[in-house]
Amino acid sequence: MTQYRVDERDLYFNMFECPGVDLLVENHPSPDAGEDTLRMIYEQSLAFCQQVLAPLHHTSDRESCQFNNGEVTLPNGIAEAWSAYKELGLIGMLAPTEFGGSELPHFFGAPVVELECGSFVSFSMLPLLTRGAANLIETFGPDTLKHKFLEKMYSGEWSGTMCLTEPHAGTDVGASTTKAVPHGDGYLITGTKIFITWGDHPLSENIIHLVLARLPDAPKGSRGLSLFAVPKNRVDDSGNITGTNDVACGNIEHKMGIKASPTCVMNFGTNNACLGYLVGEPNQGLAQMFQMMNSARIEVGVQGLAQGAAAYLAALDYAQNRVQGSTKTDQGYRGVKIAEHPDVRRMLFTMKALVEGGRALLYHLTLYEDLAHHHKTDAARYQGYVDLLTPICKSYGSDQGFRITEMAIQTHGGYGYCQEYSVEQYMRDVKITSIYEGTNGVQAMDLVFRKILGDQGKTLQTWLKEIREFCGSQPVGVIKDRLLEATKATEEAVKVFATCNQMDLVQYYATDFQEAMSLLASAYYLARQAKVASEKLATSDERFYGEKIKTCQFFAAQILPKAIHTLNHIQAADRSGLELAFLD
Repeated sequence: MTQYRVDERDLYFNMFECPGVDLLVENHPSPDAGEDTLRMIYEQSLAFCQQVLAPLHHTSDRESCQFNNGEVTLPNGIAEAWSAYKELGLIGMLAPTEFGGSELPHFFGAPVVELECGSFVSFSMLPLLTRGAANLIETFGPDTLKHKFLEKMYSGEWSGTMCLTEPHAGTDVGASTTKAVPHGDGYLITGTKIFITWGDHPLSENIIHLVLARLPDAPKGSRGLSLFAVPKNRVDDSGNITGTNDVACGNIEHKMGIKASPTCVMNFGTNNACLGYLVGEPNQGLAQMFQMMNSARIEVGVQGLAQGAAAYLAALDYAQNRVQGSTKTDQGYRGVKIAEHPDVRRMLFTMKALVEGGRALLYHLTLYEDLAHHHKTDAARYQGYVDLLTPICKSYGSDQGFRITEMAIQTHGGYGYCQEYSVEQYMRDVKITSIYEGTNGVQAMDLVFRKILGDQGKTLQTWLKEIREFCGSQPVGVIKDRLLEATKATEEAVKVFATCNQMDLVQYYATDFQEAMSLLASAYYLARQAKVASEKLATSDERFYGEKIKTCQFFAAQILPKAIHTLNHIQAADRSGLELAFLD
């Protein structure tokens, strides 16, 4: 059985001691947007994740999903876990009360998603996708669809998916060929989608697929895609199931990780009897789908962070108990816990800093989501921050989450490579996060071309100015110096992108730039936390606050310089990496 370890003290610090709940109380319309509600939700989620989900993490990976005679079979225990999960009401916690939700802040969802992803990531994607699909219908769909689908989706009675990818249309979504032909009050959908997470399963009566398809005479490419809600089973106006809808799973993928989550090939309209309903305006499907994808990207960032955090705590526990060798300072051989070895301490501190920096970044982003909707005077600035930081958060959580699991395995030595220990599974499970919901390379293009160059760097400059103003009040020298150095290097790299007139060069360096930006962002939000800790250091919990300050100093001194080096390298505009074509 996997033991799911949680750094409750740091989670509490992020939830209750940093600017967050106070700002929500001031700006969010919900009377429940306060500390008592968040504490109750967190404690309820923690108990469920540790007692119900975590025991399934390892066993479900070994059993994996099966596909026989056209039906998906799940590992033992998941059906019971889903039934218990629905009773918690967490799927609809952010949804309007009109559709059975609780209308709580996005910020409240951050610890819930982290706990779910850290304890059993395969399971966590079912509520994630259902919530996202329902929110998309809520935003763009007609009232008829809202009243048919939403209450049952937000309750978990029905689930949801997003269906973009086709066998010949991966990142190039505009190459999709799935068709939608008008038929009565809906459209007949025909086509095949692949890599559909939780595309078919026995946990819910109905599955609402959000499908990108092409209307007759639609423009070519991504501009010609429209969005359709396609139920697995047909539904009448009252929301009652009336029969099947010619939607079938053709197979499931056999994957490196997330083996308890069925990743499906979905066939729509094999018998020309699959009815779908238009969501929003024709030919606006991809733009509409981006709302769901952007929310999913933030949650994927949390997903990567959560698995990295769990792997770090597993490695810490192992290092604190494994006795092996001696240190150079020993007076004779006595045998020491490996946490005393300097190289192991280096890995532990690096993992700790990357986890806490990522948590600071991601929790701030979810706070910004709420402030973008509800801040009384500054909503536009916060929306700009959400747009800028979303690809950064997705890439940081996934890339650094993978690196943390790598260090966790290394800390375990040979045992880390064995299935008896949890860290090898964390590595297998986390790798997908840099691939799905848009590869991190695609995120980098979005960051550079849309979020920075697309608005002439205005949002970036506002954010960098905020960092500089913070540095004016930051008493710790190394943190201030490195942050200022990194902001300057960021500006210089952007100047190269804006003026070089070499599109391929910008594309080549976009991923490196994104990683550097993610380290700067994490360092900044961690520094803000260190300032809070320094103000509380003399009051109580001296060890925690002292460690928070040291972690920030470590990040600034040993991790952030890597970003500065990368940004300086970009300024050199070296093209040698583009000189080999790698073609037959």
